[in-house]
Amino acid sequence: MAPEDSELGSFLRSRRARVNPTRFGGATGIGRRVPGLRREEVATLAGISVEYYARLERGRKVRVSETVLAAIARALDLNDLEATHLHDLAHSAAKVPTATGAQDHHGDAVRPELNVITDALSPLPAWITNYRMDFLAGNREARALYAPLLGNPEDKGNRARFIFLDPVSRGFQCQWEQVADETVGALRWYATRHPDDRELSGLILDLNSRSTEFRSRWGDHNISHHRSGDVHVNHPAIGDLKLVYERLDVTHDPGLSLFIHVVEPGSTIARRLADLVADGGSAPPGVGV
Repeated sequence: MAPEDSELGSFLRSRRARVNPTRFGGATGIGRRVPGLRREEVATLAGISVEYYARLERGRKVRVSETVLAAIARALDLNDLEATHLHDLAHSAAKVPTATGAQDHHGDAVRPELNVITDALSPLPAWITNYRMDFLAGNREARALYAPLLGNPEDKGNRARFIFLDPVSRGFQCQWEQVADETVGALRWYATRHPDDRELSGLILDLNSRSTEFRSRWGDHNISHHRSGDVHVNHPAIGDLKLVYERLDVTHDPGLSLFIHVVEPGSTIARRLADLVADGGSAPPGVGV
């Protein structure tokens, strides 16, 4: 993975190229060799010098105030998530810590208390992941539902590896293109916030080298981070399922998240999941347990 001081410049250039100049009074057509805003236009809109902004895009280690970052975010028409990402990149480039408190959870072990929680949430599918997207633990319903993801023990149920390296994912994920976009966007979000995690860096390097689909998306510098959302899968045993999920961070173990599929009791989906568990449609033994 590229060093973080170049990630800031790459992100700024990707967002600058995306902006329609006419939105901010600029002209299009003759004289524009690249899409989007010019550096000097961004600098003018942000109220900073062209030289200063150019140093940021070139990846120079510059301490940037919150006021300047907010002005650049407005100039580039960033949404809230992108603005937060810009702050993280700028702080990382300047070697300024962006988070304090307990260290992130490392390793595959999950506290027994978390297993009790996921089991107690049955019949709702509930599982624990880290920011590297490893499926670390889950109740019977979650293991049965995500059995295709957990089919290769060597991958530790890693969602990113499943999406980009396992052909099974294209049959399982009904909206594969969208899921692939969101997976890469989430990895970029986490990589910025955990620049020293060698395992995460290794995962990204491996995916970059082995998957053209991943590599092309990684170069787009898009980001994604959801607390809730929809999932549409085609399970090999029970067919088409549309589910919603909620994500809760495990505050005692930073870096871990609890995911829960909210299923209405007595619904068709609830009955199909119950049948799946009753038929023993869980993950291979020893995976995600």
